[in-house]
Amino acid sequence: MIDPTSFGTAVLVLGVLATMIIAFGTAALCDMALRRREDRAAQENTTSHDDAREGGATRAEAPARTRELVAHAPAGNAAANGSSPA
Repeated sequence: MIDPTSFGTAVLVLGVLATMIIAFGTAALCDMALRRREDRAAQENTTSHDDAREGGATRAEAPARTRELVAHAPAGNAAANGSSPA
């Protein structure tokens, strides 16, 4: 027969190992996803700089766009992140 104590220890060890394998596998997948996202962001930044040189949005146009956005922004209670006065 199998000793219940050694069986319980074996099940516990298998559980810990399975948890560690799942944790490290998840960490590896998350790391790959993060690197992919960083790579995409780096590519978008290089293309946006190229577009600005070719006649896209420039720094000189940015203040005008900001003023336009501020003019259409909500004011009063609606601007308080959706919270109502207490």
